[in-house]
Amino acid sequence: MSVIASGYSTDGDLWHLDAAVNRDTGDLATSVAIELPDGSRPWGGGCGGPPIPPGRHISTYSGAADFGPRTFIARVTADVRALIITLSDGTREDVQLHGDISEFGARIGVLVYPRHLDIHRLDLIGTNGEMLPPD
Repeated sequence: MSVIASGYSTDGDLWHLDAAVNRDTGDLATSVAIELPDGSRPWGGGCGGPPIPPGRHISTYSGAADFGPRTFIARVTADVRALIITLSDGTREDVQLHGDISEFGARIGVLVYPRHLDIHRLDLIGTNGEMLPPD
């Protein structure tokens, strides 16, 4: 697996998004590793399998360790231009999409957010600016 993106959460947690394609099966493995500001590393999370199930625009993973933030990974099709997540406190996050669709079979977004919050809404915006169904 190789790191395709890195960043910081609003609480200062450093995260790394890893992705790899199994050349034999075409399956995509994605995972997020997190380091907290104090240097501790909660269990990371991720998912594997087809990049996106047929007939869908998005495939998602969410999880959390016993401590630290929650993690959300989204894999989206080429016709998704933007992914906007609304959290339970009303915060809207425009999730950056990473990776080359021709390499991974999807573009990949990640959100690392405080564990006391929940995801309340996902909005997918298509290449023509239209809202896409979340499937």
